[in-house]
Amino acid sequence: MNPWHRLPPLRSLRVLEAAVRHENYTRAAGELNLTHSAVSHQIHALEATLGLRLLERVGRRMRPTEAGRQLAQDVRATLDALAAAVERVRGGDSANAVTVSCLPSFAAAWLVAHLGGFLERHPHVDLRLESSTALADFRNDGVDVAIRYGTGHYDGLVSEKLFDDVIFPTLSPRLKRTHRVRTPADLARLPLLRIRNQSWTPWFDAAGLDLPEPRRGPVFNDSELALQAAIQGQGVALTRGSLATPKLRAGLLVAPFRPRIPSPQTCFLVYPRHHADKPAVRLFRDWLFAELRASPPVLVDPP
Repeated sequence: MNPWHRLPPLRSLRVLEAAVRHENYTRAAGELNLTHSAVSHQIHALEATLGLRLLERVGRRMRPTEAGRQLAQDVRATLDALAAAVERVRGGDSANAVTVSCLPSFAAAWLVAHLGGFLERHPHVDLRLESSTALADFRNDGVDVAIRYGTGHYDGLVSEKLFDDVIFPTLSPRLKRTHRVRTPADLARLPLLRIRNQSWTPWFDAAGLDLPEPRRGPVFNDSELALQAAIQGQGVALTRGSLATPKLRAGLLVAPFRPRIPSPQTCFLVYPRHHADKPAVRLFRDWLFAELRASPPVLVDPP
C-alpha cells in the first residue's frame, strides 16, 4: 500500500503547525479562520490517529510535546517546499513579483528614496512595498521578504544583516540656537522626546551624564514621528542614525553631541529559505545589498 494513504488529513497537519507555533489555540484559530473548538477537535483527532500526545496544557499555553514539536517542524518544512513548487510551476506574474515588508520609519528615511534605481533596472518586476510595524507572517500575508530591526534571531527564517546602526540625540537648529545648547549637560534644560522601548539611560551613561530616565512628556511608537516633533522644535529625539541621516543632510536637524553608541538592534533582511528561489526576490536582495554599499544609510560622522 502506498504510504500516502496512511497520512492524516492535510487540514489537521496545518492546524497542528499553527497551534505549535503559537502555543495557543485561540491565536491559531484566528490565523486559520477557524473556531477555538475546531482547532481543539482537529488536534484531538490527530492525536487519536497517531496514538501520540502532541500538545499539553501548561498554564495558559498549549506546549508541544517532543513528538508534536518535531512533527510540526517537519510539516512546516514540507508546506514551505510545496508552496515553493507551486510558485515555480505557476511562474508568470508571480515569479516576477516581490512583496517587501518594511518599517514605516526606514521606508521613509532610506528605502523609498532609492527604489527608483531598482525599478529602472528591473522594469519587469512588480514590486509591492508594505509599510508595517508588525512582524511578517510569510505564510499568510503574502510577504516575500521583510526588513526589520532586531537581534537577527528569527526561528526557521534566513536572517541577513544589512547594516549596523548608532544612536545619538538630535534637535532642530532653532532649538539649539534659542536655548544656547553647547554641551550634553544642557540636555537637562530641554524636553526629551521619548520613543517606545528605547531608553535614554545608555546614552546618558556613555556621555557621562547623571540624569534620570525621562518619565514625562509624549511617547512616540514610531521613530519618524519623534523626528518630526524634533524638527518642529518640540524637544530632543534620541534616534538611530539611519533614520536621522537624511534630515541631518537637509539641515532640518543637528546632532551636536558625542558619543554615538551602538544600537542594540541591527537591521536585517528576513525571509523563508525557499523564497530565495524566487527570481524577483533574488533580484531585490542583490540590488539591496549593492545599494547599501553604494549609499550607506548611516553617516559615519553626522553634522
